[in-house]
Amino acid sequence: MFRHLSIKAIVIPFIVIVLSMVIYSLWNPLDNSNTIGEFYNSHPDAGPDAELWGRGGSYFRWQSSLPENSQLPELNIFYRTFGNSDNPAIVMIHGWPTSSYDFKELISELEKEYFIAVIDTPGYGFSDKPKGDYRYSIPDDAQLVDYFIREVLGLSRFTLLTHDKGDSVGFAFLNLYQQTGSSPYQIDHHVILNGGIYLPLAALSAAQKYLTLPGFGDFVTRFILTPDRFTTELAKVYSPTLTQEEQLNMSSTFRYQGGTTVFPKTLRYLQDRRKLEKTWLQTLSRSEIPATLIWGERDPIAKTEIADFVWENYLQNRDAAASYWRLPCASHYPQNDQPKIIAQLVRQSLSAESTTLTGVQNSKCAPVLVEEM
Repeated sequence: MFRHLSIKAIVIPFIVIVLSMVIYSLWNPLDNSNTIGEFYNSHPDAGPDAELWGRGGSYFRWQSSLPENSQLPELNIFYRTFGNSDNPAIVMIHGWPTSSYDFKELISELEKEYFIAVIDTPGYGFSDKPKGDYRYSIPDDAQLVDYFIREVLGLSRFTLLTHDKGDSVGFAFLNLYQQTGSSPYQIDHHVILNGGIYLPLAALSAAQKYLTLPGFGDFVTRFILTPDRFTTELAKVYSPTLTQEEQLNMSSTFRYQGGTTVFPKTLRYLQDRRKLEKTWLQTLSRSEIPATLIWGERDPIAKTEIADFVWENYLQNRDAAASYWRLPCASHYPQNDQPKIIAQLVRQSLSAESTTLTGVQNSKCAPVLVEEM
C-alpha cells in the first residue's frame, strides 16, 4: 500500500509538471518571425524604440566559416550604419547577451563626426538565432566581422570599438588582421570597453555559470528565464538601473526568434575564451594599433582588477601607444551609463591633438586617466 502511495507521489506531480510545460509552450510559443516587420506586426506591445532601431537596419546573408555549420542554411545578419561615409569610420561590436542596440546612445553622440557601423552577431539582437546543431563561435564571429568590413561596408580604414563578448571577437579579429600579410583595410585605433577579457579574475553571473549545463539551460531559458524576467535582472547591472521603458525595448530584442532560448549555445563563447585567452591577449600585446582601454568602475562582473591586469601585462609596456581610463559612475555598460563621456574619450583618442574633456570637470563622474603610454 505504502509503495503504491510513494509511486503516486512521484508520478502525479511529474505528470502535472509535464502538462504544465506543454500548456505553457502552447500558450507562449517561441517567436518564429523571419523579419523585423513580421515580428513587430505580431507583437504590437514590444518596445517602440527598439522597433525603430530594427526597422532602420538592413540585412546581408552569411554562411558560417565553420565545417560544423557548412551544411546549415545561410543566416540573415542585421546591421546598421550612421553618419556620412566620407567621415572617419568606427565599427562597433556588442557583447553577450545583448546586441548592437547597446550603442544607440553613443552613436547619437558621434554620428555627426564619424561614419559608424554596427552589427548583430548570430544569435543576438535582430540577426538570425539558429538553434539545433548550430555551433556558435568567437573565431567564426571574427570571420563574420572581416566579411562585413570587406564585402558589405567596403571600408579601407576604421577604428574598432568593442564591448564585453565583443572584446573577445575583437581580439580574434585582431589575430586575423595580424596573420594577413597585406590586409585590404587598416585599423587605426582599438577602443576596448568593459568585458571578461581575463576570465580568472571575472565574477561570472549565475546565468553565465549554469545555463550551459546540459538540459538545465534549455529548461530554464524556455520556462523560467523569459525575456521579460531576464531583462529585469540584467537591468540591475546598468548604472543607473534601466527604466521600465528601456527594459521593454531590450526585452523585445530577446523575444525576437526566441532569443533567450539560445543563451546556452551562445554562452559557449566562454569555452573559446578559456581556450584562446592567452593567444588573444598576446595578440593585443604585440599589436601595432594604438589602443584605449575604458572601464566602468562599478562593474560587478568584469571588475577593475581585470582592466588593471590586462593593462599591466599586455598594454603598458608594448611599443604602440595606449591609454587606460576609468569611469567612476559607470558599470558594465559604460556606453549606456555614460555615453557623453565615452564619446569625448573616443574623440580624444582619435584626435591628433590633445583635447580637454568638457562638462565633467570637478564632477564625481569625471573619467580618471590611470596611465598613458
